[in-house]
Amino acid sequence: MLYNFSHFSDAYIESRKYLKENIIAKFPPYITFQLVNRCNFRCIMCPVSYIKSNTNELDFNLFKKAVDEIAKYGSLIRFIGYEEPLLYSNIKEAISYVKSKGLKLHITTNGSLLSDELINFIIDKKVDSIVFSFQGLSQNEYMTIRNVNATKYKKVLNNIQNLYKKRVDTVPFMKITTTITKRDNLNSKDEFIKSHSKYSDEVQITGFTHFIHIDEFFKKPKIWSELNIEKPTQKESVKCFLPNYEMLIKHSGDIIQCCGAFSDEMRIANIKDSSLYDIWHSKKADKIRKIINSGNLTCFSDCKVCPIRYSYDEIENSVSDMIKN
Repeated sequence: MLYNFSHFSDAYIESRKYLKENIIAKFPPYITFQLVNRCNFRCIMCPVSYIKSNTNELDFNLFKKAVDEIAKYGSLIRFIGYEEPLLYSNIKEAISYVKSKGLKLHITTNGSLLSDELINFIIDKKVDSIVFSFQGLSQNEYMTIRNVNATKYKKVLNNIQNLYKKRVDTVPFMKITTTITKRDNLNSKDEFIKSHSKYSDEVQITGFTHFIHIDEFFKKPKIWSELNIEKPTQKESVKCFLPNYEMLIKHSGDIIQCCGAFSDEMRIANIKDSSLYDIWHSKKADKIRKIINSGNLTCFSDCKVCPIRYSYDEIENSVSDMIKN
């Protein structure tokens, strides 16, 4: 086995070895599955809100095929995406299958679908890590950016608190993350962290809420005036090394070297075509890596509007504040 992670975070530590041009992981230390093509939220910064969604989801047999191969290498598996992974019709079976292979499993969710039954199941299967994604530093800002009402917000908080109370030996590890805009009161960061740390192991403010893709890719230039915020400043030069260690398997089975991609321009292949190992080391994968590693982030639509290319004076696009309990 290539990897033998004792903790899910070891996969991220491993990935840092490949933050250099042309230094490629033998096999991705973590692999992300986008299980479905839909979400139960309509967040105004999210591509899903502007793309026609459907009920298509990853074929479970293909999912198992991928997990079987991943198990040979020991990579962390992540259920993450712009979509909501808990909508997957085989979510319990998927969790069970990953854990039956002895692999570490992480899930990022909006938290709204965590029923008592699902919470008990997650605890029983010893899911390693869950991130609950927020926007803003207040309930009102969360409701505005996430396009939900107070009832939904309170339900999310109740679900998080319920899981926190029921879990055993701090498993799963629980983190709340948020992004912010200049609409937020930046002096309330400490209060946000303090209040949410009561029912999580870690709270992070991970940078600014991104809207460049909504403006330029989805042709919604009024988003700035509607929210009364300014565009971020474009950085002069940026290099990206995600394709050196990251793999995304979409609901269609298509494979991309970036978990933030929402278009299919960087598609390498489909899971049906070959083994993950061969796809990872294919000529097409290598070609995309060289382009992106060089700093040419205008060749692909996803890269062109990527938040790493932009900045605000008062809000960094990085983990600027966090607390660990």
